[in-house]
Amino acid sequence: MKQLALPLLFFFNTLLFSQSKIDSLQQALNDATHDTVRIKTLHQLYALQRYNQKDKAKEALLSSIELSNKLENVGLQVESYNKYAEFLRTQSENDSAISVYGVSMTLAERAKLHGPISDIFNGLGYIYLRKGNYQKALEYHQKNLSLSIKLKDDLRMAWSYGAIGSVYNEMGEYTKAMENYVLSSRKHQGLENHRDYAVNLANMGMLQRKLENFDSAMAYLIKSDSVFEALDFRPGRAFVLTNLGLISRNMGNLDDAIDFNKKALSNYMAMGNKSQVGEIYHTLGTIYLKQNNYGEALSHFQKKLKTSVEVKDSVGISRAHRFIGDCYGKLGELQKTESSYLKAMQVATASHNRLGKMRAHKALSGHYAAFGDFAKAYANQTEYAILKDSLYTKEKRELASEIEAKYQNEEKTKEIALLESEQKLQTLQLTQRVNERNAIIAFAIVLLLLAALLLNQYRIKQKTNRELRELDELKSNFFANISHEFRTPLTLIKGPIEQLEQNPSMGLGMESIKMIRRNTNRVLQLVNQLLDLSKIDKGSLQLENAEGEVYKCLRGAASSFSSYAAQRRIDYKVHIPHEIYWASFDRDKLEKIVYNLLGNAFKFSDDGGTISFTASYDNNELRIVVSDTGKGIPEDKLPFIFDRFYQVKQEATREHEGSGIGLSLSKELVALMDGTITASSKINKGTIFTVALPIQKIKTGTLPSESASKTKQNDVLPKKSFALERPKVMDLPKLLLVEDNPDMSYFIKEHLQGQYQVEVAKNGMIGLKAAKQNPPDLIITDVMMPEMDGVELCQALKSNFETSHVPVIMLTAKAGKENKIEGLETGADDYLTKPFDSQELLIRVKNLIQQRRTLRDRFSKEHSTIDPKEITVTSIDQKFLEGLLELLEREFSNSNFGVQEMQSALALSKTQLHRKLKALTGESPGELLRNFRLKRAAQLLSKKADTVTQIAYAVGFNNLSYFAKCFKELYGVPPSAY
Repeated sequence: MKQLALPLLFFFNTLLFSQSKIDSLQQALNDATHDTVRIKTLHQLYALQRYNQKDKAKEALLSSIELSNKLENVGLQVESYNKYAEFLRTQSENDSAISVYGVSMTLAERAKLHGPISDIFNGLGYIYLRKGNYQKALEYHQKNLSLSIKLKDDLRMAWSYGAIGSVYNEMGEYTKAMENYVLSSRKHQGLENHRDYAVNLANMGMLQRKLENFDSAMAYLIKSDSVFEALDFRPGRAFVLTNLGLISRNMGNLDDAIDFNKKALSNYMAMGNKSQVGEIYHTLGTIYLKQNNYGEALSHFQKKLKTSVEVKDSVGISRAHRFIGDCYGKLGELQKTESSYLKAMQVATASHNRLGKMRAHKALSGHYAAFGDFAKAYANQTEYAILKDSLYTKEKRELASEIEAKYQNEEKTKEIALLESEQKLQTLQLTQRVNERNAIIAFAIVLLLLAALLLNQYRIKQKTNRELRELDELKSNFFANISHEFRTPLTLIKGPIEQLEQNPSMGLGMESIKMIRRNTNRVLQLVNQLLDLSKIDKGSLQLENAEGEVYKCLRGAASSFSSYAAQRRIDYKVHIPHEIYWASFDRDKLEKIVYNLLGNAFKFSDDGGTISFTASYDNNELRIVVSDTGKGIPEDKLPFIFDRFYQVKQEATREHEGSGIGLSLSKELVALMDGTITASSKINKGTIFTVALPIQKIKTGTLPSESASKTKQNDVLPKKSFALERPKVMDLPKLLLVEDNPDMSYFIKEHLQGQYQVEVAKNGMIGLKAAKQNPPDLIITDVMMPEMDGVELCQALKSNFETSHVPVIMLTAKAGKENKIEGLETGADDYLTKPFDSQELLIRVKNLIQQRRTLRDRFSKEHSTIDPKEITVTSIDQKFLEGLLELLEREFSNSNFGVQEMQSALALSKTQLHRKLKALTGESPGELLRNFRLKRAAQLLSKKADTVTQIAYAVGFNNLSYFAKCFKELYGVPPSAY
């Protein structure tokens, strides 16, 4: 256990360090302001997460691709695509990787990025090697080598030699493989690239194992493993374990071989390397086959086959079928044996795998001989002999051994020289090194402790900063929303008072007085809530208990919502026992809890919904349940609804945004009374709040039946309509008011009713639909509304052909400059902040309508210059008029061109064309065409361009008397006298 403690401690420290680095990069990503920095950070995150957090690594690469495409930085685009293709390749998604490399190659060639092109060649070479297409793999790696030599890039040259060696190794051309591995290892050693140097040593060890030079193979593998261990390179160590297992198997140490391979299998599975997992299954199968454990062997070869199919490894598929055939032969299932051998032959032939084909011929020869079919056995044996001679000649073996010996001699010479120099240095500097080592260890320990302290301080600071930013954001949202909460009722209080001030004799109607009272109470309630929260924070808010009737208090509080429920057609159910519940309690705080919960329920319930209020007493505890059938609260938001200033960020509840203090205050008051409050909710089904308060009864009794009947919900006040009668004078300008607050809607409509026809819509979606069906002369809209807010409504109106000409006035409680700019940028013609002067609103409405009439009059004047830019500043209207006038200029002389042809040319219906032209010019399509022709005739007549008759025909009139009549109506004189 003591021996395991230090490695485990090191392992967990490594994980913590890696995670710490990932956290730091994630923070850097969040703080980055430039896309270039974000892309580089995403690449670093991918490098850290590629082995252990593959989904996150993939997500980082896809984000980097999206950002680099947006940035149109070709270098970063190619780098991101190459890394993504590399990731797909390691996940055995070879076809997808080829497609991504294709996109990257197009970009890199266009920008002449030679380095990335080299990386693409290298990646494609490895993919085609995995797919068993050796010629294609060799072609790409040789292209990469040529490009690297041209660029004088030693590192890429070293990689290319190693990759070419791997291709020749799979092709069975071991001499060429050895040559390229030697070249690659020398290059990497010269560059001090220790990891790739060790990889080539391991490949050389694997090659010597295949040539059955086991001692030499062990030397290479052990040397490479020492480097991998120093670098803590897990894939390299797994590869070495695999080859050591193969050597143990070939030397007859089967138990050691199984142990080596199982360790390697664990490593490859952890890395998700399916290709190598398949190779280990194959090796274990061969070992069990040697142990005559045919069932276990067959199971492992079938796993190998399945894995090879998944990674599309044709070499592995051929080999797996051949060994499965061997197992079936041992188990006596000869028909399955022949079928498996034939499948191995078919796959090897299709992939040009000469080694696999040779071994399949040998297996079939033995099978047919055992079966008594000597003709087929002889044919297959002959093919086997031909292929074997071409692959394993004595000359090739000797040449490979000669190259290996030459390499070994050079290595030994270098090692001897290095040892001699090291011995001299050790003799001279031994004492100095001991001292330096101790100093370095002490310094390293101090440095690590200091780094740990700094890192801890940094994390604490980051956490504190994050919490402060969140608090600032909550406070900002709170002040923005509380200002909105105050501005709306203040506007509704201020408006009627200003009206009374201007016209003292008229007085105020009962509805206006009730509206002032409602909104005064609303402001007072908000102020009281803020004061209560302040007292709670200071600890100065105390209970003021007094004896009283609890149920009576609850009935009074609940009944105050009855008329509101009737107005909104809400089924409001109140269930309070018909008995006396006398107790000592704080009436004011209990009422505040009830008001807040019921107010919340009404706020988040749609018209026509259901709200229930239930009170009961059990186990010395008052229990209050308030439920509604409103929008509901998402499950992930539910734990935060009692937090101060918190509001659920949800599109469906934007119209209900409040101050974020009602539920928080309720919770504080319940806690002050030693009670509990809980909430449960389901989206689109509603919310239930449950309050439990320990209020001890003093005495009980039963209420008279008359009193009970008064509290029945059936006696709620009937619905009171807020709609005003439409004015009888239908020629007044038509206004559309889009406002979700009933009081504000009533207040504005009351002021506009006498001078305009006012239609009301309670949200942006309804308002947009009404405007499209029957465009008004002007639209007044609030900004904060449900379903579609005022900004979205204005954008939709100004981008729609049928409504783009309609002027829009925006009303909002958001008084900031940026809010006003945002509203005007969407195309709003005017902007008023709450509270506003009702007289100012009337004047602005009047001015906008008058401006539009003036523009229409200017267009229809007999001597005016027809210029679309004078008609409107809305780009869609300007483009429409420009197109219309261009059409009129082109066709006015054509007597056959009329309104129907105008509709076809503009692709508009008769209704659309008539409505649009009436709104923009005040003229119908027929009047516009006729007046255009008459104006052109007047221009020609004033210049004495021709006779009256010729001019009439030139401007499209066939009937001279009709021309004269129309001309006189427009200009007051006949054409001849003009």
